[in-house]
Amino acid sequence: MAHVRYAVAALGFVLAVGCPARADDAAEARKLVEKAVKAHGGQEKLDKLPGTSLKFKGTFHGQGDGIPTTGEISAQGPDKQRIDIEVEAGGQKFPIVIVVAGDKGWTKIGKETTEFDKDKLAEAKEQAYAAWVWTLAPLKDKQVTLATVGEIKVGDRPALGVKVSSKGHRDVDLYFDKETGLLVKTETVVKDDTSGQEVTEESFPGEYKEVQGTKQAHKFLVKRNGKLHVEGEVTGIELSEKLDASLFEKP
Repeated sequence: MAHVRYAVAALGFVLAVGCPARADDAAEARKLVEKAVKAHGGQEKLDKLPGTSLKFKGTFHGQGDGIPTTGEISAQGPDKQRIDIEVEAGGQKFPIVIVVAGDKGWTKIGKETTEFDKDKLAEAKEQAYAAWVWTLAPLKDKQVTLATVGEIKVGDRPALGVKVSSKGHRDVDLYFDKETGLLVKTETVVKDDTSGQEVTEESFPGEYKEVQGTKQAHKFLVKRNGKLHVEGEVTGIELSEKLDASLFEKP
């Protein structure tokens, strides 16, 4: 689930500065994160397998009627993503490719490739960072500040929240099931590619299954400003120590 949201950006259709946390609050947030990391497979596993390749299918609701989509996402670290999507509309299928590779990024629709301008690259990198945070692996970094954000209900189950802050990035709120420690909701601000306006995006990963010694979500639902934006399921996940560098070349 950590990288499915980038498919939403492709369909386009893809700040507040946090105060330093009190020492006791930061310690409590750290405990919640440690429990979550353990629930998801442990720090050693998360560090060893930073590369993610997943296949998904779902429905995009951002333009009214649901649009069927399928795709594959490859991601590694905070600034490397490749998304291959096929959108079905009007009885036809349209391929879309999005690549973010450090300080470069491209979109390919059909046979035409367009390089990201400065603003689009900045937003793509910001979303890449958020997805990296969702993997939980980078939360041990000393440059990351953690603070609790209270308890909410996700469905009918209580969940405890942690705000993740890092200089130069938007805050990302993570909510973990109070009993299991699994990630059940994320919340951050993104810039809507169609309107250009900042919106609140909430993601709800679910139906966790074991993958190579880790727990990975196989269902996802995304809302923007409270409205259903995309939903679907992951049909396959493979984790690796390092993905092929050619994946992140210009498409």
